[in-house]
Amino acid sequence: MNISDSERIAAVFESMNIKPASAITEADFIIMNMCSVRQTAVDRVYGQNNLLRRLKRQNKGLKTILTGCILDKDRFKMAQIFDYILDKKDLENWTNILTLKKSKKTGKDYLEIEPIYESKIQAFVPISNGCDNYCTYCAVPYTRGSLTCRNHKSILKEIEKLVKNGYKEIWLLGENVNSYTSPKNKEVDFVSLIKEINKIEGDFWVRFTSPHPRYFSDELIEILAGSDTFTPYLNLPVQSGDNSILRKMNRPYTREAYKKLVLKLRKVFKNKRIGMDQILGISTDVIVGFPTETEAQFKNTAKLMKEVGFDMAFISQYSPRPQSFCFKNTKDDILKIDKRKRDKTLNEILKITALKNNQQFLNKIIPVLVSDRKGDYYFGRTRQNKPVRFRFDKEGLIGQFVNLKIKKVSAWSLEGEFVKPKLVVIAGPTASGKTDLAIQLAKNFNGEIVSADSRLIYKGMDIGTSKPSASPTLRKAGIYCVDGIKHHLIDVLEPNQKYNVALFKEQAIKAINEIIKKGKTPFLVGGTGLYIKAIVDNLDFPKIKPNKKLRQELEKKNIDELFKIYQKLDPMGAEKIDKNNKRRLTRAIEVCKTTGQPFWQERKMQEPIYEVLQLGLRPNQKELEIRITKRVNKMIKAGLEKEVKNLLKKYSFNLGPMQTIGYQEWKDYLNEKASKIQVKEKIIQNTISYAKRQMTWFKKQSQIIWVKTQVQAISKIKQFLTK
Repeated sequence: MNISDSERIAAVFESMNIKPASAITEADFIIMNMCSVRQTAVDRVYGQNNLLRRLKRQNKGLKTILTGCILDKDRFKMAQIFDYILDKKDLENWTNILTLKKSKKTGKDYLEIEPIYESKIQAFVPISNGCDNYCTYCAVPYTRGSLTCRNHKSILKEIEKLVKNGYKEIWLLGENVNSYTSPKNKEVDFVSLIKEINKIEGDFWVRFTSPHPRYFSDELIEILAGSDTFTPYLNLPVQSGDNSILRKMNRPYTREAYKKLVLKLRKVFKNKRIGMDQILGISTDVIVGFPTETEAQFKNTAKLMKEVGFDMAFISQYSPRPQSFCFKNTKDDILKIDKRKRDKTLNEILKITALKNNQQFLNKIIPVLVSDRKGDYYFGRTRQNKPVRFRFDKEGLIGQFVNLKIKKVSAWSLEGEFVKPKLVVIAGPTASGKTDLAIQLAKNFNGEIVSADSRLIYKGMDIGTSKPSASPTLRKAGIYCVDGIKHHLIDVLEPNQKYNVALFKEQAIKAINEIIKKGKTPFLVGGTGLYIKAIVDNLDFPKIKPNKKLRQELEKKNIDELFKIYQKLDPMGAEKIDKNNKRRLTRAIEVCKTTGQPFWQERKMQEPIYEVLQLGLRPNQKELEIRITKRVNKMIKAGLEKEVKNLLKKYSFNLGPMQTIGYQEWKDYLNEKASKIQVKEKIIQNTISYAKRQMTWFKKQSQIIWVKTQVQAISKIKQFLTK
């Protein structure tokens, strides 16, 4: 029985207003989950007999319930101990049974019962139940029944809700997950399901267990390797490394086919992934002492273990399961002492291969999902599902993705030290060439670009903002890709949608973290100084709602009038603010009047999130003016006038984005108060003035390293990323 079953049982009891007891001695109901698939699990439950009897003597009203995957033989035996043996498939009827009340059944499958999740970080989502493979040693088809699959829409809905609620790791569960086919749409198979899950937006990982080697198609391998959300970890049960034993197990593959599959998986992941994500962690399940297994046949399994080099193996000593084919038709003829010896041999091999695999992580920086804290240590898992611990003296890391530099490895775990993720900033005035430089640098360092430009965010404002030319096909699909490099925070909002630096910070951090999670280098590129500073210095922006009435009053005033109002409210802030930015002045006045505090104190520096390298471009004034003139001529030729007219069909010149350079200058032209040449000259002069203000801002940022060439930039970034 898996954890998702327990979570659904918890939901049923909560519906009866029955809450978890603080201790077993205080419980009115005791529920035990049992799995008849292994004899050791049955023995552990049966071993609780004396404890349950003692508790019943102390509490006459105590009721005991057994559920899970229970064979008929075990069911009869356990009926002597438990008051109820209930099937999870009939979970919706438990209320009637336990309360002796009759209520109408909903007709829901137990998988459709909304669970009470045990964790706030990790969630288990069942996609199927049962199995049709009938491996000869296995009792699952007799305890769980034939393969039944859950509606794909229900699965996707549950995952979307989990991600929205902040869950970071989703496990897809099933005895044979890659045999999945949606009962509502037979065209939706496991490959299709993975594709749909990959479309869900959010910062989360996906894993699944357990697949069958028989159903690993080339298409599935390609989809998994190409999925950003699927982690590079697989549990791929082999069970035996001997072909004769595999046939007796009814495992329809050979050792050669299994090895070929593993090689293909590793090769595709290496080719399609980047960084440490190229390393595919593989665990397996193995049975030792299967009936008739000779020493030579066992050695084939040991040899396969060495050849494959597993990261982890769950090794079981064969025990006959009632109702299985082996129980009825074969003799358990391998001595327990030999089973234990073989188990130990495989564990020794595993210890060697696991250590070798883990050594690949030494001195590497990798993302880790933090799940717990004990004493001085935090604990978590890598994307390859390897346990890792690290010391850190601050609170609040549980449930977060962090970057660790691995300093120590063993066969079974890693130990690292906390490091801040690295971010490269490319800053400079408009027309300085920072976008072209950033694209080339992103190619060199496997990066993606996050725009730090306050106008590129808007849709339909392409020519006047000099947006880089993107792939039209990908742009229609909502992906902004320039020369093979993905850009973030471009074409996100309509011009009439509200936007500010606080929203930018939130969205930029999300985009940067997604890039880091993929093992790529994030480049923050732009000329909006405050946007860059918000990320670099981790500025805190109090959430102050817009004052519509005040804004309407301020909108009627010109820039000089606004600056004088602000100067009286916040003299120190007036020395720092861009006095030609009407939107910024309006916001500054609004904050001062709302909070009673100076606007310059609105932005509070916090502990930086990232380790940052800031590179800047600053062409000399003459060169910059030539660049700006060429750019504006190009914009006019490309149809800026038409773009402005199209925007005016929806919006007015009073709209904030329409008051920016490249757009505001057309107002007099359209009112027949200026010629097109005058418009062009005004755009050029306004852009030059704006570039000067940008440079004034950037020169005050002492962290910026100014570079003149791509070669210089590459050298600085290499030093930064490798230190």
